[in-house]
Amino acid sequence: MKIAVFSDVHDNLMRWQEAAKIIKSEKIKIGICCGDTGDLQTLEAISNVFDKVYLVIGNLDYHIKDKSSLSPENVEWFMDVGEFELDGKEIALVHNQHTAKKLAESEKYDIVFYGHTHTPWEEKIGKTVLLNPGEVAGQFGKATFAIYDIGEMKAELKVEASDI
Repeated sequence: MKIAVFSDVHDNLMRWQEAAKIIKSEKIKIGICCGDTGDLQTLEAISNVFDKVYLVIGNLDYHIKDKSSLSPENVEWFMDVGEFELDGKEIALVHNQHTAKKLAESEKYDIVFYGHTHTPWEEKIGKTVLLNPGEVAGQFGKATFAIYDIGEMKAELKVEASDI
């Protein structure tokens, strides 16, 4: 099973549309958002791409924190730490890198996804894969996200080529 893992959209809908084209072309139905999406309009645009979205609140998601009841039905929200199972793998989802590292060190999870740093990163801590897909917004570098094959436990970083 392949999933899209992304973070730090920061209301950049033009960049999100570029990512969405790639995601749709690969027929990916599940999205994992590591926080800092922006407002409800951005969340709606994200939810329209997937059958299911797992989303953790980021430090700059103050626009939507108090409006989670208005979110699309296919979005599952987590305030600080999300825990769920996909394709037989235990997954944790957070925004902050320090919390992510602690969760990975616990080895309770097969995969821990996080955002916040805007920098793609992957490492293995014990049995746990720790992965940051970078930033969709392209604020501090190239716009990136990851396609993650859960069965293969392998990430493919997607780098957007356009200069929006």
